[in-house]
Amino acid sequence: MKLAVISDTHDNIQNIEAAITEINKSGADILIHCGDLCSPFVIEKLALFNGPVHIVFGNNEGDRFTIEKVSLGFSNITLHGDIAFLKMEDTDIAFTHGPEFARDLADTGKYSVVFFGHTHRRENLRINDTWLINPGEIIGLEENPGWLSFDTADSSFKYHDL
Repeated sequence: MKLAVISDTHDNIQNIEAAITEINKSGADILIHCGDLCSPFVIEKLALFNGPVHIVFGNNEGDRFTIEKVSLGFSNITLHGDIAFLKMEDTDIAFTHGPEFARDLADTGKYSVVFFGHTHRRENLRINDTWLINPGEIIGLEENPGWLSFDTADSSFKYHDL
Protein backbone atom coordinates (compact mmCIF):
# COMPACT_ATOMS: atom_id res chain seq x y z
CA MET A 1 0.00 0.00 0.00
CA LYS A 2 1.25 3.45 -0.88
CA LEU A 3 0.96 6.22 1.69
CA ALA A 4 1.42 9.95 1.28
CA VAL A 5 2.39 11.80 4.45
CA ILE A 6 2.21 15.55 5.03
CA SER A 7 2.46 17.84 8.01
CA ASP A 8 2.45 21.46 9.09
CA THR A 9 0.23 22.88 6.37
CA HIS A 10 -0.50 26.03 8.44
CA ASP A 11 -3.28 27.29 6.14
CA ASN A 12 -1.03 27.54 3.05
CA ILE A 13 -3.83 26.84 0.57
CA GLN A 14 -1.67 27.21 -2.53
CA ASN A 15 0.85 24.62 -1.32
CA ILE A 16 -1.87 22.30 0.02
CA GLU A 17 -3.63 22.30 -3.35
CA ALA A 18 -0.34 21.69 -5.18
CA ALA A 19 0.53 18.83 -2.82
CA ILE A 20 -2.88 17.17 -3.16
CA THR A 21 -2.64 17.40 -6.95
CA GLU A 22 0.81 15.74 -6.93
CA ILE A 23 -0.25 13.11 -4.39
CA ASN A 24 -3.33 12.19 -6.42
CA LYS A 25 -1.15 11.83 -9.53
CA SER A 26 1.30 9.62 -7.59
CA GLY A 27 -1.35 6.95 -7.01
CA ALA A 28 -1.14 7.03 -3.21
CA ASP A 29 -3.81 4.94 -1.52
CA ILE A 30 -3.99 6.85 1.79
CA LEU A 31 -3.08 10.36 2.94
CA ILE A 32 -1.78 10.95 6.47
CA HIS A 33 -1.60 14.45 7.96
CA CYS A 34 0.62 14.82 11.05
CA GLY A 35 -0.98 17.98 12.40
CA ASP A 36 -0.99 21.77 12.32
CA LEU A 37 -3.76 22.24 9.79
CA CYS A 38 -4.56 25.44 11.74
CA SER A 39 -7.98 26.39 10.31
CA PRO A 40 -11.12 24.40 9.53
CA PHE A 41 -11.07 25.35 5.83
CA VAL A 42 -8.00 23.14 5.34
CA ILE A 43 -10.23 20.06 5.77
CA GLU A 44 -12.11 20.73 2.51
CA LYS A 45 -8.78 21.01 0.65
CA LEU A 46 -7.51 17.73 2.13
CA ALA A 47 -10.81 16.06 1.16
CA LEU A 48 -9.80 16.58 -2.50
CA PHE A 49 -7.48 13.58 -2.08
CA ASN A 50 -8.80 10.59 -4.02
CA GLY A 51 -8.84 8.24 -1.03
CA PRO A 52 -9.02 8.08 2.76
CA VAL A 53 -7.41 10.93 4.72
CA HIS A 54 -6.25 10.36 8.31
CA ILE A 55 -5.48 13.42 10.43
CA VAL A 56 -4.11 14.12 13.91
CA PHE A 57 -4.16 17.46 15.67
CA GLY A 58 -1.05 19.58 16.03
CA ASN A 59 -0.29 22.28 18.57
CA ASN A 60 -1.57 25.14 16.36
CA GLU A 61 -5.15 24.12 15.63
CA GLY A 62 -7.08 27.33 16.20
CA ASP A 63 -10.54 25.82 16.51
CA ARG A 64 -10.60 22.07 17.15
CA PHE A 65 -14.37 22.06 17.58
CA THR A 66 -15.03 23.50 14.11
CA ILE A 67 -12.30 21.34 12.53
CA GLU A 68 -14.11 18.29 13.93
CA LYS A 69 -17.50 19.60 12.78
CA VAL A 70 -16.27 20.33 9.23
CA SER A 71 -14.54 16.93 8.98
CA LEU A 72 -17.87 15.17 9.57
CA GLY A 73 -19.07 16.53 6.22
CA PHE A 74 -16.50 14.51 4.25
CA SER A 75 -16.74 10.74 4.00
CA ASN A 76 -13.02 10.30 3.26
CA ILE A 77 -11.79 12.28 6.30
CA THR A 78 -10.99 10.60 9.63
CA LEU A 79 -9.91 12.86 12.46
CA HIS A 80 -8.14 10.83 15.14
CA GLY A 81 -7.31 13.37 17.84
CA ASP A 82 -3.72 13.69 19.07
CA ILE A 83 -2.46 10.26 18.00
CA ALA A 84 -3.47 7.60 15.50
CA PHE A 85 -2.74 3.94 14.92
CA LEU A 86 -3.33 2.19 11.59
CA LYS A 87 -2.64 -1.32 10.36
CA MET A 88 -2.01 -1.51 6.63
CA GLU A 89 -1.42 -5.03 5.40
CA ASP A 90 1.42 -6.22 7.68
CA THR A 91 2.54 -2.72 8.63
CA ASP A 92 1.68 -1.20 12.00
CA ILE A 93 1.72 2.59 11.77
CA ALA A 94 1.51 5.28 14.42
CA PHE A 95 1.44 9.01 13.84
CA THR A 96 1.27 12.10 15.96
CA HIS A 97 2.47 15.69 15.83
CA GLY A 98 5.14 16.01 18.51
CA PRO A 99 8.62 14.54 18.06
CA GLU A 100 9.10 13.52 21.70
CA PHE A 101 5.91 11.46 21.80
CA ALA A 102 6.73 9.99 18.38
CA ARG A 103 10.17 8.94 19.64
CA ASP A 104 8.55 7.23 22.64
CA LEU A 105 6.21 5.35 20.29
CA ALA A 106 9.13 4.27 18.09
CA ASP A 107 11.10 3.11 21.15
CA THR A 108 8.34 0.61 22.00
CA GLY A 109 9.17 -1.45 18.91
CA LYS A 110 5.45 -2.07 18.27
CA TYR A 111 5.32 -0.15 14.97
CA SER A 112 6.97 -0.52 11.61
CA VAL A 113 6.88 3.25 11.17
CA VAL A 114 6.03 6.28 13.27
CA PHE A 115 5.34 9.57 11.49
CA PHE A 116 5.44 12.99 13.16
CA GLY A 117 5.63 16.70 12.38
CA HIS A 118 6.12 19.89 14.41
CA THR A 119 9.79 20.63 13.63
CA HIS A 120 9.12 21.62 9.99
CA ARG A 121 12.22 19.62 9.03
CA ARG A 122 12.55 16.35 7.17
CA GLU A 123 14.01 13.67 9.37
CA ASN A 124 14.31 9.93 9.28
CA LEU A 125 15.88 7.66 11.84
CA ARG A 126 15.92 3.91 12.23
CA ILE A 127 15.30 2.76 15.81
CA ASN A 128 15.81 -1.01 15.84
CA ASP A 129 13.07 -2.24 13.44
CA THR A 130 11.05 1.00 13.44
CA TRP A 131 11.32 3.98 11.11
CA LEU A 132 10.78 7.36 12.77
CA ILE A 133 10.00 9.83 9.98
CA ASN A 134 9.07 13.50 9.67
CA PRO A 135 7.75 14.36 6.17
CA GLY A 136 8.76 18.01 6.54
CA GLU A 137 6.36 20.85 5.96
CA ILE A 138 3.83 22.07 3.44
CA ILE A 139 3.98 25.71 4.55
CA GLY A 140 7.54 26.29 3.31
CA LEU A 141 8.75 28.17 6.39
CA GLU A 142 11.94 26.28 7.30
CA GLU A 143 12.55 24.12 4.21
CA ASN A 144 11.24 23.61 0.73
CA PRO A 145 7.61 22.58 1.02
CA GLY A 146 6.93 18.96 0.22
CA TRP A 147 5.55 15.58 1.16
CA LEU A 148 6.64 12.01 1.72
CA SER A 149 5.68 8.80 -0.05
CA PHE A 150 5.96 5.54 1.89
CA ASP A 151 5.44 2.04 0.51
CA THR A 152 4.30 -0.48 3.13
CA ALA A 153 5.40 -3.42 0.93
CA ASP A 154 9.09 -2.74 1.54
CA SER A 155 9.16 0.27 3.93
CA SER A 156 10.78 2.39 1.24
CA PHE A 157 10.16 6.13 1.26
CA LYS A 158 10.95 9.23 -0.72
CA TYR A 159 10.72 12.96 -0.06
CA HIS A 160 9.03 15.08 -2.76
CA ASP A 161 9.52 18.83 -3.17
CA LEU A 162 6.58 20.90 -4.42
